Amino acid sequence: MKNLVVLHLESVSKLIYEMNPQAFPHVRSFSQNCMRYRHYYATATSTAMVMNDILYGDFYRTENTKRFGEFIQTHKKAESFADVLATQGYRTLGVHYPAALGNEINPGHMFAKQQDLVNYADYAKALSDVERTMDDALENNGNFMIYFCNEVSHLCYCDERKFHIKNPTDRWLHGYRVIDKTIGDILTLLQERKQMKDTTIILYGDHGDDFYGHGFNGGYAHSIEPYANIVHTPFMVYDETLGAGEIDDVICSLDIKQIAYNLIGFDCQENPFVYDRYHCNRKYVFSRNLFAGQTPKKIDGYISDVRKAYGITTPQYSLLLTEEGWRMYLNQMDCTCSNNILDFFWLYRNRLRHICELNFLCVHYKSYMGHGTIGEIQREFARLSKWMRRELTLLEKETKQKEVLKHSCEKRIFYTKNMVQTFAVIAIKRQKKQLKKKLGELKNR
Repeated sequence: MKNLVVLHLESVSKLIYEMNPQAFPHVRSFSQNCMRYRHYYATATSTAMVMNDILYGDFYRTENTKRFGEFIQTHKKAESFADVLATQGYRTLGVHYPAALGNEINPGHMFAKQQDLVNYADYAKALSDVERTMDDALENNGNFMIYFCNEVSHLCYCDERKFHIKNPTDRWLHGYRVIDKTIGDILTLLQERKQMKDTTIILYGDHGDDFYGHGFNGGYAHSIEPYANIVHTPFMVYDETLGAGEIDDVICSLDIKQIAYNLIGFDCQENPFVYDRYHCNRKYVFSRNLFAGQTPKKIDGYISDVRKAYGITTPQYSLLLTEEGWRMYLNQMDCTCSNNILDFFWLYRNRLRHICELNFLCVHYKSYMGHGTIGEIQREFARLSKWMRRELTLLEKETKQKEVLKHSCEKRIFYTKNMVQTFAVIAIKRQKKQLKKKLGELKNR
């Protein structure tokens, strides 16, 4: 079997990665040798939750928590691939740098049941232990599994320099440059030992950040709803047998475990969506922002206005459901998810109706919503909302909760613009203009 290295890109969305190439020179250079997935979506907006989903391949394992770090496990038989590979003779090491805040890095054994991430305050020591793990395995003709999570790019974590940078943009970029350097350091260790051809390397982003553009959430940025621009993150796989290229498959955090097994040569088929070693046949990805049973007020003792949220994401569309109702975005056209297209509809018996006729509106809007667009959006909402209801029903069954979100939420739209009033004003102005025109024509006869 092959070695396995999994590298965590903290708080890196696809949008951030593509828009700031100067911050990721090592990753971008290495990506040219990788299979790059265009439509990878994380299953959560929380580092720990994504970590659990990747390592265990199980969405429901820790969804019954009431407080962060205090978990009631639903799927107790789920196994982390860190534990599984250890039983196969792998030397395994999970690294977290820098010093973690409280119990954030190992709540509910997110990394593995038999071992936790090792928390390092010293980066040089962390890198030295990675070297030692590799060398111990190679000296004994065995394999190693390294999981490295550098969180300097997290809002709250820092190295010796980060919080001495006063400019917020420079500080933000510094975090990304630090994690990019880690990628370069790990690759150098593999190259020095001539292990690239014998190693599968996975790089993934856990989530992006939203600096309160979609709501304050008590200041808790990582509780943001799973907008497409938050859960759409980089995902790339290096394996000498694959070559390099772009893949259009829809894929999520739950699929990484099976892909890792397939590529390192471990015979274990758990995931029905993954086929042909590294391809995936999902139609959509289901994501969440907080644990199903978690009460927002109990997250940190003072946060009181966090919205529980779930998302269905496809390459073109993103549908969100919160306690306030539905929102929907054309996430390729609107890459920051700033225009809730449901603002232009009302909901009647679970079906969308456009709130007005198009003939009196500006030609730009008619071109945007006309020519079959309204019907397309109506059909996609019906399809995505059906998937959402199916996922929430399954989540309620798995967690034995009556409602993970009040079912009444499904009967309303969360409006971000008052387009009913806006269109009514436009219609009245148009009627007045037409009336004035007719009166003028009668006067001139």
